[in-house]
Amino acid sequence: MVNKKAVKTALVLGISGQDGSLLATSLLKEGWRVVGGTRRGIVNKYWRLDELGIFDQVELVNINLQEPHMVLDIVRELQPNHIYHLAGESFVEDSFHLPRVTMEANYFGTLNLLEAIRTSSSETRLFFASSSEVFGSTVSKEALDEKTPFRPINPYGISKLAAQQLVEIYRERYGLYALSGIMFNHEGPMRARNFVTRKISFNLARLKMEGGTPMQLGNFDAARDWGLASDYTMVMPEVLELKEAQDFVFATGKLSTVREFLSLAAEAVGFVPVFEGKGLFSVCLDRSSGLKLAEVSEKYFRNFDTPPHKGSPARLLKMTKFSGSHDVSVIATQMIEADLHRRKIGHVDV
Repeated sequence: MVNKKAVKTALVLGISGQDGSLLATSLLKEGWRVVGGTRRGIVNKYWRLDELGIFDQVELVNINLQEPHMVLDIVRELQPNHIYHLAGESFVEDSFHLPRVTMEANYFGTLNLLEAIRTSSSETRLFFASSSEVFGSTVSKEALDEKTPFRPINPYGISKLAAQQLVEIYRERYGLYALSGIMFNHEGPMRARNFVTRKISFNLARLKMEGGTPMQLGNFDAARDWGLASDYTMVMPEVLELKEAQDFVFATGKLSTVREFLSLAAEAVGFVPVFEGKGLFSVCLDRSSGLKLAEVSEKYFRNFDTPPHKGSPARLLKMTKFSGSHDVSVIATQMIEADLHRRKIGHVDV
């Protein structure tokens, strides 16, 4: 049941996604009224809200961030205490094929939202989800932080940096309480299957319960700074309650490879993973049964991949109660457990 008596209202844009659904769950537990912005036309978009048991506790509104009058009307009517801007285009590779769509969604959507807050709800506090892709070609042995120069190398990274700088301008020029969370990769059971971590957990659950053909992956040695999504969404409301708005890096400070994640997930599902071959001929097998779990396919290699970066959560650790994200082994285990459960109950289309 929707909590209409709640004192504070949060507008969560992108509520049907991984971060939005997890954030909504946290806010509801704290007694917030949660209004979720969604776009029409997305198939099976509310499965996360259903699985988390909060579908009937949130209020859903149709909103297109590229329509300024629609954004203005909703912000003016709600007068939300917090807005979490987690929506937009989110795939690096797609941004090369659809650069204009990516820029319009991520930049102009953010501009419309900032203008709506400025003109009709100036006390609203805004969290904008930026991306580690803003660092782009930066090469450093040290963990990247809020002061590291930004050098995006793909249209997605450019769109996020442009929006991030808009947030800074509106904070400094108009005095809005608006900040950016520079999000390094964060995963969990609510991740979509077109992300490599979920592709791994989904297919390992399939192979464990049904057998079949191995999954195909890109470079086993590709590395990312992977945190647990629910750890990051838990701290988002806290940064909006600080005295002064400032940007934060959300990261673990550690790099893990696809090979490492695959190995941890395979162990979590009950396999004994072993790797054979090199490069394009690399495979992962279950030592116990000989079942081939994964193989490398060149079609999953990125033509313009961002160098592996690790981020520094030092400011987040200092300014909030955040104590660091769970280890990647915990992420892999949680994702495996979720996909095994879904397969056992026949819910395998998510």
